[in-house]
Amino acid sequence: MTLKLWTAALSWNCLRVELVLAEKGVVDVERVEVDLVRRTFKTPDFLEKSIYGKVPLFEVDDVLIFESRAICRYLCLKYPDVGSHLIPELRNPEERGVWEMRLLLEATEFDVNISPVFAETIIKPALQQTPDEVILARHQPRLETCLDVLNKTLSEIPFLGGQEFSLVDVFYMPGIYCATKCIDVFGNRHALKKWWDGVSERKAWAVGVVSLDDFWVRVSPGWKSSPPVALGEEEEGNRAHL
Repeated sequence: MTLKLWTAALSWNCLRVELVLAEKGVVDVERVEVDLVRRTFKTPDFLEKSIYGKVPLFEVDDVLIFESRAICRYLCLKYPDVGSHLIPELRNPEERGVWEMRLLLEATEFDVNISPVFAETIIKPALQQTPDEVILARHQPRLETCLDVLNKTLSEIPFLGGQEFSLVDVFYMPGIYCATKCIDVFGNRHALKKWWDGVSERKAWAVGVVSLDDFWVRVSPGWKSSPPVALGEEEEGNRAHL
């Protein structure tokens, strides 16, 4: 069985998949790094595989799976007894329903707000564009509210999915990390900070986040201590969506 992952270092959606691979200890994966800035990967062959032209894209022999969360769930189902057990065994449909709810809320309440905030505060400056204050005014308060809800949840349970580390935590981690580059995520949110201090110590995180950091440290002021460069400066006019 051949495993092939089309990925991009700058994408936290791709990082989500990398975290599951690291948690599972799955290393026999062929990676194809694509250039999301210049978008040269969007060949007819690729668009036949990923009909929306996005990464990550996972190939398993003749089966194609795109959308990072679907790939993550596939990996958990494919390797249930390997590495970390990221889909918990719950006692009844009610517990399963609550866990599934918490899993889905990451996409419907958190990601939909951190994505535009990140785009306006990090991506646009890297592209030498002016942030849209209207978009920020719409989404940043919603993001703050979502973080407050997460903090309240974590004051009652140790992990975002319940009593054990699970796919729910994995889904949130890349976005939470990128949010720290935009706003004061932790502030008075002590439970959220305690959770982050714990999950970010996991070996999978230390391994997975390196590529994302390596990319953004070069293009975003303040990401780390390294001096930034203008994104796409080698080829003026290349202003692709990240």
